[in-house]
Amino acid sequence: MRRPRPLISLLSTLAAACALGAAVAPAALANFFPGDAIDGPSADIRALGEVDLARDGTGALVYVKRSEGVDRVVAARFEGGIFRPAERLDAGLPTASSQPVVGAADAGRLAVAFVSGGVVHGVVRPAAGQPWSAPTPLGTGSDPAVDVSINGTGYATFTSAGGDVRVARLDRRTNAWELLAQPADVDPARPAGVGAGRSRVAVSADGVGVVTWGEAGHVYARKMFGNTLSPSPQDLTPPTFAGRVSVASDLPDVDAEDDSSYAWVVFRQHFADGGSQALARRQRGTAFDPPVAVGDLAGEPVGAPRVDLNGRGVGVATTTGALTGQPIVARTERDLFGAGARVFSPSVAAPAVAPAISENNEGVLAAVLGGAGEAPYVGVRSIEEATLGPERVLSRPELGPVAPELGFDVATDRASGSVIAWVQGAPGARSIVSGFYDRLPGFFAGYTSQRCCQGPRPQLSWQPAFSIWGALRYVVTVDGQVVGETTATRLRPATPLRGGTRRWQVTAFDVRGQTRRTRTRTVQVDAVRPLLNVTYRRERRLVTLSVRARDLASGGRRASGIRSVVVSWGDRTRGSRGTSRLRAQHRYRRAGSYRLVVTATDKAGNTRVWRRTVRTG
Repeated sequence: MRRPRPLISLLSTLAAACALGAAVAPAALANFFPGDAIDGPSADIRALGEVDLARDGTGALVYVKRSEGVDRVVAARFEGGIFRPAERLDAGLPTASSQPVVGAADAGRLAVAFVSGGVVHGVVRPAAGQPWSAPTPLGTGSDPAVDVSINGTGYATFTSAGGDVRVARLDRRTNAWELLAQPADVDPARPAGVGAGRSRVAVSADGVGVVTWGEAGHVYARKMFGNTLSPSPQDLTPPTFAGRVSVASDLPDVDAEDDSSYAWVVFRQHFADGGSQALARRQRGTAFDPPVAVGDLAGEPVGAPRVDLNGRGVGVATTTGALTGQPIVARTERDLFGAGARVFSPSVAAPAVAPAISENNEGVLAAVLGGAGEAPYVGVRSIEEATLGPERVLSRPELGPVAPELGFDVATDRASGSVIAWVQGAPGARSIVSGFYDRLPGFFAGYTSQRCCQGPRPQLSWQPAFSIWGALRYVVTVDGQVVGETTATRLRPATPLRGGTRRWQVTAFDVRGQTRRTRTRTVQVDAVRPLLNVTYRRERRLVTLSVRARDLASGGRRASGIRSVVVSWGDRTRGSRGTSRLRAQHRYRRAGSYRLVVTATDKAGNTRVWRRTVRTG
């Protein structure tokens, strides 16, 4: 099939940004919000696991927190643009837990894997409003990884106690975990997935998975179809690259497109000359394209690479210079990665950099940085189409130094709303901290007609402003004065408006107080009751009425016009109806007293009522 063509390569823009410092995006549609502690400070905070967001903006952050002297795995769900209180996931397990990882799918579906007592367990939250499952033991081992497709199928991988890479599948219908019978290893007799060769996994939209790992100094990848491993594992380590002889590969990472035929694996390649490079290889079907470099071409050795793709294959890869600690980033152009460019600044802090790219080709670069004698901090830059936004500091100094060795991660939804998570604070007073890249409410407009005329309490309506992270609050003003607020998309002022041309506007507020206003619209208000003249004549039981109703403009105010004149004879018989003029007769069947009512209503809903008691003999 014809592959989608991503937007302009980021590479040239990155180079210009590094050289000139001038590649700043136009007026932003989103803002960074500095990190707030979602748990802590506390001596019980042990480590951050991961954070993940589904395309609909739901997700979770998992971490390790000590309780009664034992390390436990907890999750803070992300819903409505905020983190919910933490929930323990390893209930019923007596042993200490560690290494939590999480995958998220739409509608609040979450899958978590972690280690407790030397056994890898999996838990699942099927959907929003449903409870977490009890932990399911997947096998003895460590270093789990997990991913969930947009349709809810998940895979978890881990390194078994015997040194094999094992795979477990999460069924989207039964919500049950099943360990695949065969290890992913190319040769089960030799160690795989150990140390820097730990496994990573990704799942496409149709539920096909791909796992990558290190084995015998090489990086391999293999696809999973249901509960079956592909019979064709692929060796991704090249014998040579750019004239340099390869000696070992490690630290693989992987992400997949919606189309299961395509994925990218990145890894660190060591060479015989003592240097290293971050390489990327693109999966096509079950084979892989030749490797390309995503690290700096200047030749500095690199740290751990990471990759993130959106569903159409637009990708961002990152690594760090092993000597300078400076983050390096590369992006795809026409399904190919360009060489990496340096961003942020050199750092002596433990290297940590992570990318997140959304379905709209925007996202976030986040890194832990720090110069000599400087406390580590979190720096971020937005990816806005093909441009990098200015560097921002996301961590708050008052929370203490950032501890990248205890975990650092970033995730994004389909509209580039991003969560950046880290651990911050001095030993004994750590906090799990999260900062945000939050989009403003989307552009929206009023609906209520500007033509004449509405009543004094018109229903003002508008289209919803786009927002993934929680319900919006709408504040309505008329002539600059607030007349009400609501979470709906319509409002009728509690106090009647003055007649004439009124100017109204709606402001949408999100959970962080960001706003978006509609353009000012006018509403023509007719607040004047119509005039009503009634001529009445009775002869015994026969009543004759002549009615004239008028809706007159005055003082420069427009009139809406008469909609109806209705006569109620008061004896439960069918009344008479007309417009501005009406002549009607009615003969009462019995003598008595009756309430005769004539009501004139204009097109704005204003009414004038004429009443009379009729006594017939």
